[in-house]
Amino acid sequence: MLHAGHVLLVDDASAARPAYARALTDAGFLVTKARGGKEALRQLEKGAFDVLLADVRIPEKDGLALLEDVHALSPDLPVVVMVSELNNQFAVDAAELGAVQYLQKPFDQELLRRSIRRAVRLKQAKRDRTHVDPLGRRREAPVRMNATKVKNQMGHVLDRVIQGEIVLITRHETPKAAVIPMAEFDKLSRPAGDRLGALSSKYDAMLARMQTAAARQGMKAAFDASPKQLAQAARAFARRRG
Repeated sequence: MLHAGHVLLVDDASAARPAYARALTDAGFLVTKARGGKEALRQLEKGAFDVLLADVRIPEKDGLALLEDVHALSPDLPVVVMVSELNNQFAVDAAELGAVQYLQKPFDQELLRRSIRRAVRLKQAKRDRTHVDPLGRRREAPVRMNATKVKNQMGHVLDRVIQGEIVLITRHETPKAAVIPMAEFDKLSRPAGDRLGALSSKYDAMLARMQTAAARQGMKAAFDASPKQLAQAARAFARRRG
């Protein structure tokens, strides 16, 4: 039989616990009751639950100690906490241990049902985002791409690089790459480019003051020369030195 969710109810108040359980059962939830922290942990070890509904004044353990044990055993289990009064420090500490809702007693049954429904939806949404392997370990669902699809995607990226639409920046130490639109790259690189241009102009001016006209002409010829011309010049220089 399908149910709206499986609730583990931990409450030592003999009068209130059956009332809470009845309200949730009437709303379609499956409810398992525990009288204290030790019994709650035994139930968690035996079965799967969608939400823990706990009174923080249960015997054997204080509320936060129970939440610590529950969080260690089932870190994805949302917790709805019932309290007589709530303070900010407790709210922060409990939230770090899985508390998603606080109900200050006394509260009506409709508010209880709404809180439990919300907690169950949170658990189901998290379950939908994860993949559970046969050993019960949760992991993010892997992204699967075959070699052909990867090659096609990379070809599309390189086409856009060649067309000047984007800039592809890679890191050699690790297999990572960043794809940046050309406009964004220009915006990021322009300040550095302007500084390099100014530095280059100063360097050229300094060289002009240091070199004779003949030296500058020779340097220009060397830069403009083909590899074959450079090789011939090197051999001629070697013969003169020899």
